[in-house]
Amino acid sequence: MYRWLASFRSWRTVRRARFIPGGLAALALMAAIPALLACGGPSAAATPQAITVRTSTPAPSAPPSVTATPTPTATPRAVAPPRPPETGRWIEVDVTKYVVRLMDGKTVVKEIGPVAVGREIDTGVYESTQTGLFHVYNKIAPLTYDAPYKTYIQWWVGFDPEKANGFHSFLLDAEGKLVDGATGRISNGCIRTGDAEAVFQFAEVGMPVFVRA
Repeated sequence: MYRWLASFRSWRTVRRARFIPGGLAALALMAAIPALLACGGPSAAATPQAITVRTSTPAPSAPPSVTATPTPTATPRAVAPPRPPETGRWIEVDVTKYVVRLMDGKTVVKEIGPVAVGREIDTGVYESTQTGLFHVYNKIAPLTYDAPYKTYIQWWVGFDPEKANGFHSFLLDAEGKLVDGATGRISNGCIRTGDAEAVFQFAEVGMPVFVRA
């Protein structure tokens, strides 16, 4: 009896040795399928997910600066000082020597002096005698009232309209008699002379008048 049992157990052991390994392999394969699926095996590859890569928008670059080419500025030309005429008839006034000269080209026709000139020279104020080149613009012969001095003048020859300066007689009364014959820098800009009639007769409208210091 014991021998038979031993033989039967031996037979079962051999049977297990022949048939179980195949079953174990099957069971092992079935157990590995979930692991393969979890590991992304070839039989169940995971669907690749789209990956969005965020890139920063580049800041717009500043346009290149444009340097304007400077416009060359014209060099101002030096203004030449006025020169006295060299031809024709003209009148010269020397406010330093207090002299009036009636000229023909470079020839002195007549010199009158001393004369009275402005208290101010080239200051630009209304009462100033300005130097430079002017032209006779009007002539008035009769006795005329001179309001600033409450006297009269005669033989007017205007040459500087901006300052209302001109040649005329010394200061006179209403009858034409001398009131003030002073000379030098004493007037409100006009040129007072003791021979204003000679200046009047020599001058013509448009004639140059050159006043020098």
